[in-house]
Amino acid sequence: MIAKFSVKKPMTVFVAVVLILILGVVSFTEMTPDLLPSINLPYAVVVTTYPGASPEEVETTVTKPVEQSMATLNNIKEVSSTSSENVSLVILEFNDDVDMDSITVDVREKLDQIEGYWDDTVSSPIIMKINPDMLPIVVASVDADDMGVADISKYVEETVQPALEGVDGVASVSASGLLEEQVNVVIRDDQVEKVNDRLKSSISDSLSEAEDALNEAEDKISEGKAQLESQTSQFQSGMVQADQALSEARMQILQGEIALENAEKELASKESEALSQAGYQSIDEMEAGLTSSLEQINSLLSQEASIRDGLTQLEAGISQIDNGLEQVKDGKAVLEEQPDLKAAREGFEAMKAQGIIDDDGNLLIPEDTPGYAETAAEAAALKAGVDLYRSKLAELTAAEADLTSQREALVSKKTEAEAAVAQIDKIKKEGTAAQITSALEGIQALRAGKKQLASTREQLTSAKDTLIAKAQEAGMTKYEAESQLAEAKRQLEDGEKELDEQRETFESSKESALDAADVTDKLTADMISQILTAQNFSMPAGYVTEDGIQYLVRVGNKLEDVEELKNLVLFDPDVEGMEPVRLSDVADVYKSDNSADIYAKINGNDGVVLSIEKQPTYATADVAEAVQKKFEELENSHDGLHFTMLSNQGDYIHLVVDSVLSNLLYGAILAILILLFFLKDLRPTIIIACSIPISVIFAIVLMYFSGVTLNMISLSGLAVGVGMLVDNSVVVIENIYRLRNKGASAIQAAVSGTVQVAGAITSSTLTTVSVFLPIVFIKGMTRQLFTDMALTITYSLAASLIVAVTLVPAMASGMLKKQKEKSHKWFDFMLKGYEKAVSWCLRHRVVTLLAAVGMLVFSVIASMSRGTAYMPAMDSTQISVSLSMPEGSGTEDTKEMADEVIERIMSVDGVETVGAMMGGGGMMSSMSGGSSSESVSIYAILEEGKTVSSQKIAGKIEEACADLDCEVTASGSSMDMSALGGSGVTMKIEGQDLDALQEAAKSAAEKLASIEGITEVDDGIIDPTPELRIVIDKEKAMLQGVTVAQAYMDLQKALKSSSEATELTENSGDYPVIVDDASMENMTTEDIRNYIFTVTGMDGTEKEIALKDIATVEDAQSLSSINRESQRRYVTVSGQVADGYNVGIVSREVEKEFEDFQLPDGCSLVFAGENETIMEAMGQLIKMLLIAVAFIYLIMVAQFQSLLSPFIVMFTIPLAFTGGFLGLFLTGKEVSVIAMIGFVMLAGIIVNNGIVLVDYINQLRKEGTDKRKAIVEAGVTRMRPILMTAVTTILGLMTMAIGVGTGAEMMQPVAIVTIGGLTYATLMTLFVVPVLYDIFNRREMRVIKEEELVVLDD
Repeated sequence: MIAKFSVKKPMTVFVAVVLILILGVVSFTEMTPDLLPSINLPYAVVVTTYPGASPEEVETTVTKPVEQSMATLNNIKEVSSTSSENVSLVILEFNDDVDMDSITVDVREKLDQIEGYWDDTVSSPIIMKINPDMLPIVVASVDADDMGVADISKYVEETVQPALEGVDGVASVSASGLLEEQVNVVIRDDQVEKVNDRLKSSISDSLSEAEDALNEAEDKISEGKAQLESQTSQFQSGMVQADQALSEARMQILQGEIALENAEKELASKESEALSQAGYQSIDEMEAGLTSSLEQINSLLSQEASIRDGLTQLEAGISQIDNGLEQVKDGKAVLEEQPDLKAAREGFEAMKAQGIIDDDGNLLIPEDTPGYAETAAEAAALKAGVDLYRSKLAELTAAEADLTSQREALVSKKTEAEAAVAQIDKIKKEGTAAQITSALEGIQALRAGKKQLASTREQLTSAKDTLIAKAQEAGMTKYEAESQLAEAKRQLEDGEKELDEQRETFESSKESALDAADVTDKLTADMISQILTAQNFSMPAGYVTEDGIQYLVRVGNKLEDVEELKNLVLFDPDVEGMEPVRLSDVADVYKSDNSADIYAKINGNDGVVLSIEKQPTYATADVAEAVQKKFEELENSHDGLHFTMLSNQGDYIHLVVDSVLSNLLYGAILAILILLFFLKDLRPTIIIACSIPISVIFAIVLMYFSGVTLNMISLSGLAVGVGMLVDNSVVVIENIYRLRNKGASAIQAAVSGTVQVAGAITSSTLTTVSVFLPIVFIKGMTRQLFTDMALTITYSLAASLIVAVTLVPAMASGMLKKQKEKSHKWFDFMLKGYEKAVSWCLRHRVVTLLAAVGMLVFSVIASMSRGTAYMPAMDSTQISVSLSMPEGSGTEDTKEMADEVIERIMSVDGVETVGAMMGGGGMMSSMSGGSSSESVSIYAILEEGKTVSSQKIAGKIEEACADLDCEVTASGSSMDMSALGGSGVTMKIEGQDLDALQEAAKSAAEKLASIEGITEVDDGIIDPTPELRIVIDKEKAMLQGVTVAQAYMDLQKALKSSSEATELTENSGDYPVIVDDASMENMTTEDIRNYIFTVTGMDGTEKEIALKDIATVEDAQSLSSINRESQRRYVTVSGQVADGYNVGIVSREVEKEFEDFQLPDGCSLVFAGENETIMEAMGQLIKMLLIAVAFIYLIMVAQFQSLLSPFIVMFTIPLAFTGGFLGLFLTGKEVSVIAMIGFVMLAGIIVNNGIVLVDYINQLRKEGTDKRKAIVEAGVTRMRPILMTAVTTILGLMTMAIGVGTGAEMMQPVAIVTIGGLTYATLMTLFVVPVLYDIFNRREMRVIKEEELVVLDD
């Protein structure tokens, strides 16, 4: 269908091709080259510092909690750690598919949860993600003709570094070899002593004047005490005479008071007796009572006659009322017996009892009752009689009540009158009035006596008061005098006491002042650092607005030069005659530089080395190119400035990419030539040649839109696939060509030739592509590295399939109209020979199969005998050399040795430029933990036309430096991919007991060193650090007022000899100001043992405590670090594989030797070196291969609609593997991970030949051809397309297999395996597959006719 459309509408196909070309060109220009695909390493490092802590303390306090917390993270794979002195390093390995940005947030949350439990001295943890981008992409040297080291350093810092940091994609620029100047402030003890002497002299003069004033005050107090004693004696004599006069007056007053009291007692007795008899409480009450009684008696006697007359009248009134009551009683009796009223009452009661009327006389019967009117009249008459009776009875009752009330009132009055008469008679009889009058007269006499006594008492009281007043006056006078004398005495005593205190204070102050004049303990490095920091200060404080203008308020100003720093006032002693103490009075202030400590040379000349790191999201080549342009700009802007590239990943990337593109081009040209050789016709060759660039460009478009970059892996995929790109087109054009030679028209041949093989080429393409689909199940570095290759091969083959079924028939229908049959005498001769050979194989099937199996076994054994490898090392134009000096080497020793090494490297053939810097540069070198004074990083740039590989030159460098007293290691490639797989043989001994681990590690190292092929054995036990261990006795220390923390802080302060206080800006340069204490620079261990603490007690007094009194000081050895993995301690024992030995073979020998290795209890041994990495990657690829084989088989089942035919084709895979192993063996290559990629590809490629062959055999048999005849005829007919596709693929990979171009070594094993497998398997397929087909296909072919597939109506 597609072929018909393409032939019918060729211009549509043409338009699609043009669109693909345009998109391809745009995509290619937008894509940036890189060395490798973007590798997301699933690693993070948690760094925590714990100053002053030993490795064991770091492990317990920091590392273990961090490990336990991190172990609960999602997607965590492995947790390992290193606990060293002062620092904890926890390495986290996550699953490959983890998002490192989000996992970093989770890590920070976990750390925040445990950070609060740590001591304040433990720093906040730092999280770092490990990425290959941390390595510098460019290392370059800088030098200038007209600049010295100081000038070039300043120029680099002020101009070069800022310019480079502004380049897009540059993350950081590190410089090595810079001359760094600083201002030193060195405190000198002799200068401090001079200040002490001047201060003590001034203080002594001031104290002499104060002492004279104290002596004068003492004399005045003595005079005052003598005067006070004289005045006290006079006062005491006068006071005795005054006391005698007062005593006589008191005696006279006392006698008068006694006589008065006796008279008062007699009068009071008489008064009491009278009151008792009369029953009164007081005289006044008695007088008032008697007077009242007398008045009442006289009033009663004056009314006697009237009272008696009233009594008689009352008795007559009562008698009259009694008569009236009798009359009322009689009236009621008459009323009751009155006949008419009695009859009316009785009749009324009778009618009420009958229910005729109610109590009020109302009728209760209905009106229609017979005799109602008579009854009503009778009832009315009765009611009138009853009402009259009731009215009269009520009147009589009311009159009776009124009379009764009047009688009761008269009876009451009569009783009162009778009582009054009785009382009058009694008074007359007893003479009561006379008695009361006599009593009242006695009272008056009593009152007069009491008045006289009161007057006498007043006189006595007045005299007594006068005496008391005089006594008080005398007492006051005495008190005032005594008070004045006492006050005078107190003042004298206070003055004397104050004088004594002042004298004591003076003596104490004199001693203290002289002690305080010693500023040695005050003028410390810390104190001076704090003053410098505080004084060299300038900061904005805020804003103030006035008249609409906003003013910035800035406080302070920076120090401007060293002279101002020298004159800085430290303190004012406030002592007369003593000027303020300045910095220059106690310290030497001067500038210095690090010229003695730096080392950076280029070809033996001094210079500065720059290390440039890129940001992760930018392409290496782009950033390196931008940096190169910036170098050129800087060189043009400053005459005599030179930049020398020591390492440039960008150039290397371009070299590798250009090499791969060249191989791709060469492969395409060779493929086209071989097609021309087979077809002997330019027109079909042109058609197939067009399919190569179009397929490649189509693949580039797909790469761009799927995010695949132009890197060595993806381009190698295109280079590997270039030979296969023509396979589909070759099969199609060969079939069209064949049909055309049979006489079919160009259009018929184009359509039919494409349709006939469309299924086969689709199936073969799917089988090739399907081998890469299982990569989704692969994990680790293998997946990240080879996903790009899988995608590019898939894209290119898919594009070639589309081109084969669209463009090829469209072009063939127009270009093959005039076709002449070509003769192929040599090929026809070969076909006849093949026909005889395959017939012989069909007759001798067992021999053929045994030969194939024998070759497979031989090839595997032979190839594996060369060992295994992770990835091959690549040649480079740069060599990295590392120089390590013995421990304890000085800077000058390192410089001299580096000069010698540089000289020897320059003498090696092929080396053009050598650059070196001490300690290295960049982030990775700063994390190495090594001492910069004992190591030098050297970069060697090789000549472009070198004839020797970089690995061999690296070997020559190591040989040239072998006799030197240092370790020189050269890497033949700065892009050595084998580093991704580890290095050498490594084993981990795990356990918890450190002593047992060290013992096992030493034994394992000795055994490892005895194995052939192992060199540079390391037992993993870094030289222990000598330690002066101070063990504080907590009880003794606390009794002296010292804690362990205080002891630590005091010692740490004493051992701190220098610190950076501030920065001084002078002449546009910033100089750190370093404060040093000269007295602390030469402190020894003996000084520590005899150290004295100054402790302030609870009472504020200070005392000195010797360290040896509260602690023991021991010499000990401390472990440099403790390694842990999966929360278990381990020691790593490692060894490098010697030149000429293979890591796989040596590793197998090591594992064999260590099978019976005895370990201490609690310890275990695990291999974890390069071989383990290889085996893991191999296992992943074998898993990928098995899944791919299953996919291939299932695709062929769908193609052939048979389970047997695919099974026959699958036998081509071991044939291909035989050729691949033979290729590795014959070229001397190991079985590497890269080579395994070639085997995976082979599985998908080689079955294509079998598919084409078996498919045609089946077609012939369906047409009725005999089985063996069909087998032979199919082999003869399909030999040309089989050979053409195989040879084009082989030649397409030939340049890569030879290793043409820089970086070709990386993919060389893939090409070798593919070429060897295709070469051997293609030839064997033409013989072994027919034999297998003949063995397994014994039945006749099942043919389903089209008419049998017609659906019946009923």
